[in-house]
Amino acid sequence: MKYTYQIFWLIVAIVFCSCERNIDKSSPNIIIFLADDLGYADVSWNNPNAYTETPNLDKLAKSGAVFSDCYSASSMCSPSRAGLLTGRVPTRIGVHDWIKEIYKKPLSNIHLPSDEITFAELLQQKNYQTAVIGKWHLNNEFNSGNQSDPDNQGFDHWFCTPVQANPSHKNPINFYDNGVAVGKMGTDEEPLFSSQIVADKTIGWIDSIKKDLPFLLYIPFHEPHVVCDATEDIKQKYLSRIKRGEIPQMEGTGENGLGQAEYYGCIENMDAAIGRILKKLKSVGLLENTLVIFTSDNGPDSNRKYRGRLQSVGETGEFRGRKRWILEGGIRQATIMFWNGVIQPGAKMEEPVGQVDFLPTICEIAKIQISDNRTIDGVSILSLLKNEPFSRKEKPLHWHFHAPRGGPKSVLRNENWVITANWDQQFSGGRFDTLAINKIKTANLVDFKLYDIEKDAGQNNDVKENNPEVFLKLKEQIIQIHSDVKNECPDSRQFQWNEQLQEIVDTKYKSVKE
Repeated sequence: MKYTYQIFWLIVAIVFCSCERNIDKSSPNIIIFLADDLGYADVSWNNPNAYTETPNLDKLAKSGAVFSDCYSASSMCSPSRAGLLTGRVPTRIGVHDWIKEIYKKPLSNIHLPSDEITFAELLQQKNYQTAVIGKWHLNNEFNSGNQSDPDNQGFDHWFCTPVQANPSHKNPINFYDNGVAVGKMGTDEEPLFSSQIVADKTIGWIDSIKKDLPFLLYIPFHEPHVVCDATEDIKQKYLSRIKRGEIPQMEGTGENGLGQAEYYGCIENMDAAIGRILKKLKSVGLLENTLVIFTSDNGPDSNRKYRGRLQSVGETGEFRGRKRWILEGGIRQATIMFWNGVIQPGAKMEEPVGQVDFLPTICEIAKIQISDNRTIDGVSILSLLKNEPFSRKEKPLHWHFHAPRGGPKSVLRNENWVITANWDQQFSGGRFDTLAINKIKTANLVDFKLYDIEKDAGQNNDVKENNPEVFLKLKEQIIQIHSDVKNECPDSRQFQWNEQLQEIVDTKYKSVKE
């Protein structure tokens, strides 16, 4: 099916973009910076008392617009990334949870299905140069034969890790350069950190591209996902601030709050990498016509100790929930957008928008018509970026997650109303088993609650009894949407194990113990 789409878009490209003189020179470049497990209140534009110093992102926030109500597609990393790239809630796609290492049981071949279409694939047909540099996490191993590597999904160039940076942000060993394993980067004497590596490779790619053609850069950072680390000078700065009492030391974070210093330090290291990339774009004259987006894949992690100290110290402010919850703390993300001459500097956008909106927005910007019959859950927010009237009342944001750490399993936001529900099926924790898909597809909604999110950001007061008409309307809406989503979800046969994966397990991971 995917190849039918590709043939269609190839014909479109031949007709409308057959030669360079027909390319629309006004087509903006697009760059998406994606943090990993960043807390909504970890940044100064959402929280004046934030502990982390992010001068480059602060400058970007002042130059562009802050989106106070921007949501990820999921509260977990792999599903969130699938939704961001395709404009579809991840349950429709079949990516229900974070994708595990393939040598662990039960064997799982969950991946971004090959017939899903990303905005990178669509932009390729408009002569965009495309690259992804950072963390992919939409399959469990590269070169696995399931056609879900970045070059299968629209990226001309990719320099990525399949999962998080291992063994930590310092001297990672699991980057691949266009499918070829790189091996350990950095040494004990001259360490390298993942955000620095990502910035170096991005700047190198910018130097290599044709400057008269537009580009898409998708940069999913590893920070601040555990195991956190950063340069010694940055860590020492935060240790000094903790010692002076400027930052309260949290229990269990190690000697002198080292875990906290590592967490804050890796965010600042990411900020420095973003600053270098933006400086490079400006120096070569490419920033003036570039839409820049910064956001995160989900909320901060919870109570995870590595090397004997807690590093998951991200802040959600007034919101309840964290990573793996589809309450506000897990899905509302710190987000900035900058586009010179289009987005008003210093604007604050309070309308609810989502990362599923990125694909339809990019399509409208690039004048791409989505002609197949896929359900796109997002809407174009181009009018909002231009400070023109915008409403998504008829197409609200929604989320569905089978195994939250707490809270509901389905959520819908329509204007300032949020309705939540649980499912009548129970799921065990731990690693995702593809057999759970059968239960996901048969689950029904129960235990509905209604919140006025503008008045009750912490989602503490169920107001359905006081708002019966609103409640009944939204209940009907979320039941219908949930039914549509689960019915479209592919069954477990989509993700069958294959011989190529087994060969990887038997060779690369032969000595790894569970």
